[in-house]
Amino acid sequence: MAPPPSKTTPTSEVTPGDRTSTTTTSDAQRVPADNSGRNTRDDGTTLTPLDQGMSEQDLAITQAVRKAVVANKGLSINAQNVKIIAKDGVVTLRGPVASESERTAIVAVAEKVPEVHTVVNKLEIASR
Repeated sequence: MAPPPSKTTPTSEVTPGDRTSTTTTSDAQRVPADNSGRNTRDDGTTLTPLDQGMSEQDLAITQAVRKAVVANKGLSINAQNVKIIAKDGVVTLRGPVASESERTAIVAVAEKVPEVHTVVNKLEIASR
């Protein structure tokens, strides 16, 4: 029995020596886009970026914390990209960092922002 026809449509002619790559619908179906395993540690009470406050104050807090975190060139890429969620003056920090010193540095940065009342530290030290 012959294999089923591919669902890709060529867009140009291929000549010898060309390197090409195609993805078929069946390829995409083999790898489901599912990150539920990454979210199992959430108990439903932790804030997510969807909970970000939309007041001018909350947006200014998020921007100030992000700017200070990114300005710290000693932090890893993961640390510079942690989630920062501000709502009613409470900043929640989430995501992986490389070490306890990175976690401490990011919390300290958030605590220094004038309008921040509380920092909720949900940062995790990533295993290598």
